[in-house]
Amino acid sequence: MLPIDMSLLAGWLPQQRWFGGKGAAIASVRDVDRAQISPGLILATVEVSYREGRPPERYALALKPWTGTPGIVEGLDDDAARGLLGIVREKRRIATAAGALQGLRFDTKGSDLDGLAPVPTVRRLSAEQSNTSLVFDDKVIVKLIRRLEPGVNPELEMGAFLARRGFTATPPLLGGIALEGAVNATAAVAHRFVRVESDGWTYLLTAFQKGSLPLDEIRELGTRVGEMHAALASDPSDPAFAPESIIREDLARWSEALLRELDQTVRAARGTVPEIEARKPQLEARIRAFAKVEPGGVRIRQHGDLHLGQVLRSGGHWMIFDFEGEPARNLEERRAKHSPFKDVAGMLRSLAYAAGAVEVAGGPPQREPLARAREEFLRGWRGAAAKLVPADAQRADAMLRALELEKLLYEIRYEVGHRPDWVRIPARDLFSETER
Repeated sequence: MLPIDMSLLAGWLPQQRWFGGKGAAIASVRDVDRAQISPGLILATVEVSYREGRPPERYALALKPWTGTPGIVEGLDDDAARGLLGIVREKRRIATAAGALQGLRFDTKGSDLDGLAPVPTVRRLSAEQSNTSLVFDDKVIVKLIRRLEPGVNPELEMGAFLARRGFTATPPLLGGIALEGAVNATAAVAHRFVRVESDGWTYLLTAFQKGSLPLDEIRELGTRVGEMHAALASDPSDPAFAPESIIREDLARWSEALLRELDQTVRAARGTVPEIEARKPQLEARIRAFAKVEPGGVRIRQHGDLHLGQVLRSGGHWMIFDFEGEPARNLEERRAKHSPFKDVAGMLRSLAYAAGAVEVAGGPPQREPLARAREEFLRGWRGAAAKLVPADAQRADAMLRALELEKLLYEIRYEVGHRPDWVRIPARDLFSETER
């Protein structure tokens, strides 16, 4: 058993920013596995069961062994963090109560891992939400993955694949930590730490606010995303990444999912956005028409959660990061192949949000600047990845619009529940779509 009072965990977990079960009633917390990383750090896996229909979840806890009065103390002080890093640097294997922890390295000799000081400095990234990130000597960043799922985490899998295919517009993957035995999962990933000038959201929001869009840079962003997709589609011999032709059954499945999304959104938003119910027949007709489009293009692995917050300005260029996918989706969904337009739709909707945020704050209309930003992003993307989607412009546009609609429906539900003042951004864009 863990050397803590297990009965306290049901109250302690919801207070942690990385815990995904906030708001759900915890029925029990079970000790699954644990390892002594250093004298001051226990890395433990617990399984959380809920009272309602939510399935159980497993979480990684970094705990400090207590002495005296029973309690729970977060264990990632600087020395403990260096112990976690040491597992990666030395490819160390540590026995756990029910298996093992295995350090992994994907770098080459003389990499940033080798360049760290014997006792590196440690700092934490305070903005992290669903995981815990530690930066060592401002050279290496280690992300401790808090919600553990069976299998290889997409961030490690995608990072290793992109490095093999020569894609450089992402922080290089250096290593990781795998859990084996009672739990088979990725516990941590290590990347080169990149000095950032700005994240994409702040950079382009400021540009919209100032009325001076950097169109060349927006086109470059489209090119980087297209190059990423081309790299992800470049190895037909790897079953996990080999591109697959989109067939009619795919369009039918995606359309059925869209109809369900529409039903959920109408139910969630009818009190806040009553017009959406009146527009439902038009939207249903559009979705059913999409199912009848002649299929084309390929399904590939993708980023899975691409928006302006997932790109960085570094050294005057764009970098794409955080390939873990949407945290709310399970591992199978995050590893699923889809049209690359799914990522493109996410970025176009993020551009629309940056423009909409200016208007929400009382700024001037952004319709024309947004149209130019979209055009330049798509121009850059097509220059690198046009072969992955239908060559016929009408068929390609139908697929992209359907995936933008999927994003819009999700955005409306999110804003109704979290930021009602912002719901007008996706609602306005949704209604504009029904008038096209």
